[in-house]
Amino acid sequence: MTSVDVARAAGVSQSTVSLVLSGKGRGRISARTEAAVRRAAEELGYRPNAAARALRTGAARSVGLVVPDVTHPFFGETMRGAQEAAWTAGYAVALVDVPLDRPLEAPLEALRAGPVDGFLYFSVEPPEWRPGGEQVVVIEASPDAFPWVRLDVEGGFDAALGHLRELGHTRIGHLTSRVPYPTFQIRTERWRAALVGAGVEPVDALRAGAGFDFDDAARAAGRLLDAAEPPTAIACDDDILAGGVYLAARERGLRIPEDVSVAGFDDLDFARVLWPPLTTVRADAERLGAVAFATLAAAIAGEELEAGQVLPVELVVRGSTGVAAG
Repeated sequence: MTSVDVARAAGVSQSTVSLVLSGKGRGRISARTEAAVRRAAEELGYRPNAAARALRTGAARSVGLVVPDVTHPFFGETMRGAQEAAWTAGYAVALVDVPLDRPLEAPLEALRAGPVDGFLYFSVEPPEWRPGGEQVVVIEASPDAFPWVRLDVEGGFDAALGHLRELGHTRIGHLTSRVPYPTFQIRTERWRAALVGAGVEPVDALRAGAGFDFDDAARAAGRLLDAAEPPTAIACDDDILAGGVYLAARERGLRIPEDVSVAGFDDLDFARVLWPPLTTVRADAERLGAVAFATLAAAIAGEELEAGQVLPVELVVRGSTGVAAG
């Protein structure tokens, strides 16, 4: 199947097919014609030869998204946002899952074996070496060497902590991610500042780390709830960790929010299903992915970029937070 076949099926010229499928038709090809070309290509199962196109044009029209844990729902939503934006621009996105205990080089070299124009790194430190000269954009970190896009983590966590303090909580626990990503380091810094502002020493008994797993989070939350002076509220680095607090509280016969208030981060789909529904910070993962891709596409096109972009978040108050007991 060739582009000539697509052109015949869509009733257009071969050059029009090339413009549409290369992403260069915007402003030159009508939306109706573009839709007809894409529909014909899909019905015929036509796929451009990426390697040949890269050799011919010097552009692969594909990018890689590097994430540290593909099983986390937030990464999936970010991937979806990047993929939708990429498809609209005529690009494809390849996923690279790189757990912390594995080297980064092997999967990147495998991706470089095929043509790629750039990479999006989600909380993963980009390698200093870039033999292919690919463009790089970092997500959820703000390094000096690369353009970046991240959420307003400071504002979001401050809003959650401020909400808890307004309810009378001063002894606020912190259930944090065990992985040392910059976004979680920021949350720890804001938690410490909030406790100091409330006149409370941020001691180890008020903080525990866990992996992004309900059972591991429940064990870590249990250590907080079993302390001699347990926290009256727990701020969590994300909603999965907050779910672990629910499990630990249930095991101990504790009520949420009467005995302990819980706040999360991300507003994942299950946050509304928990009972009571989870108070959390809403972050638009799909927009994060879309903006990150748009930034990378601009870099690939040689446009001048801002050093970084911070996207807003929003505190969503639900039933898991209440007035501090006593």
